[in-house]
Amino acid sequence: MSFWGRLFGARPPPPAPNNVVIAEDVAGPLTADGTALAAAVDSALRSYLEARAKAAAAREPERMPFWLRLESAGEGRIEDDLRGRIMQRRAGEGGKT
Repeated sequence: MSFWGRLFGARPPPPAPNNVVIAEDVAGPLTADGTALAAAVDSALRSYLEARAKAAAAREPERMPFWLRLESAGEGRIEDDLRGRIMQRRAGEGGKT
């Protein structure tokens, strides 16, 4: 913003929607072959999401994110208990406001 804009109280323009800052050490390998950064990031994210979806569909736990894994019988009691406590706490907090 210019000096005159600050002097007369002009506001800076809002940032463009969907802005993301990518570290140079990540951006370098993505654009090493001359691909534009936007296209390289789009391609990388799409391939990552497709791989995760395939892993989830095939039920391959070593390739699935931990939040998509299915628990075997007997496991997960602690998680269920914690989830129940969180739900009770949120319900209690909702009643206070």
